[in-house]
Amino acid sequence: MIYAYGLSLDGTYHIKNEIVCQDAHAIEKCGDSLIIAAVADGLGSAEHSEVGSRLAADTSTAYCKANITQSRSPDEILEVINASFTIAQRAIVKEAETQSNPIEQYDTTLSLAVLIGDTLLYGHSGDSGIIALTVDGLYEKVTEQQRDEDNRVFPLFFEDKWLFGQFDKKVCSVFLATDGMLETLFPFLIKNEPVNIHVKLARFFMDNRSLRIDKNGESKVKERVEDFVNSIPDEQVNDDKTIVVLVNTAIESTLQPDAYYQEPDWAELKRKHDEEWKRLAYPHLFNDKDVKSNEDTPSADVTEKNPDVETPTQDDGQIKNTEDVKASDTPTDTPIVSGTDNADTNNTDHPKKKGGIMGLFKK
Repeated sequence: MIYAYGLSLDGTYHIKNEIVCQDAHAIEKCGDSLIIAAVADGLGSAEHSEVGSRLAADTSTAYCKANITQSRSPDEILEVINASFTIAQRAIVKEAETQSNPIEQYDTTLSLAVLIGDTLLYGHSGDSGIIALTVDGLYEKVTEQQRDEDNRVFPLFFEDKWLFGQFDKKVCSVFLATDGMLETLFPFLIKNEPVNIHVKLARFFMDNRSLRIDKNGESKVKERVEDFVNSIPDEQVNDDKTIVVLVNTAIESTLQPDAYYQEPDWAELKRKHDEEWKRLAYPHLFNDKDVKSNEDTPSADVTEKNPDVETPTQDDGQIKNTEDVKASDTPTDTPIVSGTDNADTNNTDHPKKKGGIMGLFKK
């Protein structure tokens, strides 16, 4: 059976500046083995983007629910997903015309997933994104963020940027997120590492060994994850926070070797990053001599909030938080949100409201 949970939370920057939540998500269940979900992120400079994101998420998923059945072929389903993006566009245009507002005031991203058993089909526009947990136990990026060379997002009305496809591996879980939360899974400190996704954090959100969603129920899991997301400090994510997770509990992923789940050595990664950055910025100072970086890191004790979730601690910019994975064959230490860049609160987008992760050597 496929279970799901989703949440859209106001970002602290929006709260402090009395800006409405511009994210939206929608989930449509179509039986035990077919589910449709979408996330949408209204662009920060668009005056009515919260309306655009809500229309995009609701309209696209409703259209897919009305036109997708398990008997349809993958190509037919992709045609429906493509049509749902057009339908979402039209709904936004109609709203803008009704309100006599410019269409650009409703700009939004849209990422949509259709999970049928172990098959993932999707549509994508903008810098939100989709991640899959394969039956082989690997966490893999399904979509790439769509931004220009100045880091401005391509919203839904850039039809030439739309992407539709069928993921080429069998999956047991799917994660959709708007950019602020998506980027927590891709810390810049591990951008060039062999495993460049924060596996422990992805596992916390997606793996039923951690979620136990079939035993705990969707509401309990959502509450626990929401508690975690609310605990992420401003320095890591101050944008609106939206995630949706789809889990087929009938399929259990293969476990990878223990090393795959181990927490990266953030202090060493930061030291290497700082050294390389200094060498690039000030090559005349080094002459191939070793660089010694200050590795002092602030820390704070972890305080338990409940048996399953602990409050975060600050450790060299890393947020520590827990989900005690109780299965005997899985790691039980703490997932963290690590190495993410803070949001650009100057709202200098195309209008995207933040710069996101700019690369390994951003300072």
